[in-house]
Amino acid sequence: MNDSLEALIEQFPRLRILVLGDFILDEFVFGEISRISREAPVLILKYRGTDTAPGGGANTVSNVAQLGAEAIPLGFLGRDQAADQLLSGWSDRVEKRYAFQDSTFQTTRKSRFLAGSFHSFQQQVVRLDHEYPYHLAEEHEQKILTSLSELVPEIDALILCDYSLGSINPGIREAALSLAREHEKNIVVDSRDHPQNYAGATSITPNITEIEAALSIQIGEDLDVLEEVGSRLLQEWKLKALLVTRGKLGMSLFTEDRVTSFPIYGSDEIADVTGAGDTVTATYTLALAAGGSFQQAAQLANYAAGLVVMKKGTATVSPAELLDSVRRDVRPS
Repeated sequence: MNDSLEALIEQFPRLRILVLGDFILDEFVFGEISRISREAPVLILKYRGTDTAPGGGANTVSNVAQLGAEAIPLGFLGRDQAADQLLSGWSDRVEKRYAFQDSTFQTTRKSRFLAGSFHSFQQQVVRLDHEYPYHLAEEHEQKILTSLSELVPEIDALILCDYSLGSINPGIREAALSLAREHEKNIVVDSRDHPQNYAGATSITPNITEIEAALSIQIGEDLDVLEEVGSRLLQEWKLKALLVTRGKLGMSLFTEDRVTSFPIYGSDEIADVTGAGDTVTATYTLALAAGGSFQQAAQLANYAAGLVVMKKGTATVSPAELLDSVRRDVRPS
């Protein structure tokens, strides 16, 4: 099993992955705790610096590229500083021609404020979202549709990243699903709020909270309930596979013939879960595009998740790290 997983990773540099969706800038503002305010019972932070990184669908792009494949982001950005910072955060393995900048839009920015003392870890104390949903005019929608028609025949897989910011409207969603089926391309979906809208995709990668919200039910840690719900959704959403991430409880993969559980890889002393779902989606999709089974793809995604949550901020995983995890893990697969 491990030999075949290594072979899949070695195929990643040959792949081209199209990522369509909402591109966000993640901003991290660091401060040192100086004292408690006299004005209110809150910390006063002495500003120490700011870092930025591609977030949301843009982090999925970064993860695809960091794993060695060519990533092609498709969507709109504003013509603003946040967009410039996001674009500069992508590596040379990202084809940026289809990340269209348009002054009609503003780029969404999520600012995380982190506090700590000189001798302690920085901890997130608040997040401020500068959220700007897109309302695509006909010309914008047509630009995406034309690009999809041009790109889908030439790629190895398609990822849809829907953070409910309006980049994927119903017309674009249906066109993407239809083109992927027509050209026999795997299409993997990461939808924050509406996974049920993507029936007919190859696979969807929600976390347990997103499943609960979509169905208005409580699952928690009840594996029996999850298995009943997941098996039903696999049929209702007409998927080939459903991969549900469960935080410290690992992942559950639902396919037509079985349910496979993957315990968390590595330590459960998590440093930061920011963007971990993007890493899972990217790794899972690459493994499928390389010819892996759903079980193999989920196994690699589980390794990647275990690695990335041990890193601070919006992070990625390298092929070397992933290979090392495969070689070190001696558990039966």
